[in-house]
Amino acid sequence: MLTQNDLLKEKYVKPIWLNIEKSIIEVEEHTKVGKIERKQNLTVKKWEDPEETKENILFNTITEIYSPEEIDAFTETFNKEEKEKHERLKKEDEQGRELDRLEQLFKTKLDIFNIPAIFESEDREAKSSIRRAKSDVEATALAVMLMMKEMENKSGEDL
Repeated sequence: MLTQNDLLKEKYVKPIWLNIEKSIIEVEEHTKVGKIERKQNLTVKKWEDPEETKENILFNTITEIYSPEEIDAFTETFNKEEKEKHERLKKEDEQGRELDRLEQLFKTKLDIFNIPAIFESEDREAKSSIRRAKSDVEATALAVMLMMKEMENKSGEDL
């Protein structure tokens, strides 16, 4: 048979400290009425009034059913999971930016090779250098150099 503390632990799950002073707790409240289950996060302060004279009954109940060490452990686990989640999102964001950069580089190279002077050029080495370029700026600079070379060759042929 479940004790009152066991029932309360089923109702108030995974409390964590929200401040260093350990005077504010966030806890998941699980409520079940018939077949309907509801979960919500509650933020519970130790004091009900600004003068800190009247203690919050729910805060006291939670700190009675969970030891400070248990709440510390939940808090540590929560903080670790949040840090890992933040790192994962940061990594995904960086990967997304890199993919965007590579997509833009590909588009730049396509635009460069659509320029008639470059498309028609027979300088395979210069065209290969443009294809191997690692950035938009590098590809553009190599394209300009090839275009200048083609203009020089064309003006030399006109003589």
